[in-house]
Amino acid sequence: MATTKKQGRPKSEEKYHLILHAASCLFLKEGFANTSMDTVAKASGVSKQTVYSHFESKDSLFKAAISSKCRSYQLDTQQLIDATSGSLSLFECLLKVGSQFVRLLQDREALAIFRVIIAEAVNSPHVATLFYQAGPEASLATLSDVIEKFGQGSLSKALAHQLAIDYCALLKGEYHTMMLCGIKSPLTDEEISLHVNSAAEKILLLFKHYTQQPG
Repeated sequence: MATTKKQGRPKSEEKYHLILHAASCLFLKEGFANTSMDTVAKASGVSKQTVYSHFESKDSLFKAAISSKCRSYQLDTQQLIDATSGSLSLFECLLKVGSQFVRLLQDREALAIFRVIIAEAVNSPHVATLFYQAGPEASLATLSDVIEKFGQGSLSKALAHQLAIDYCALLKGEYHTMMLCGIKSPLTDEEISLHVNSAAEKILLLFKHYTQQPG
């Protein structure tokens, strides 16, 4: 009797995620400078050649780790685009994105990587640039595209981008700096809802002003 092979994740995909997980843990624990492709290979239980077959450099591995964290909170490019493909209004889209953004900001690992970047930025600004490109810059670019789309031609790309920057700044507020300093506890679900609603309402007012929409 023929046996049926158990379906599962392809080995190459499994190794990709093993490497990514091991690297993420090492970046958090050891920092970027003290993490090498050798230590990532050992921690993930694969060869150094296998690591390089998935990630061409430590830079690309670091950026992949940051992008992966964003994806886990539905803040990657495709998921932000999907948020506008349905029947959501701009305000509803801002609420959805904003809630996930705040939850990412107060994620324990996300806070830890922020602190790693701050600690290494003086001696290695290259690391801060990698972090910004993979995280904030990528999300801002997509969010600005979403806002521009809702403008239906009445909002310039530059203004849409500025609104995206303003929204993220409102969401971060003072509490994120306090959390980075370890003097503020994470917001509750109710507090997140109130905070995001307030920020989204302000951006919607600006959006209506720039597009000269009523209300």
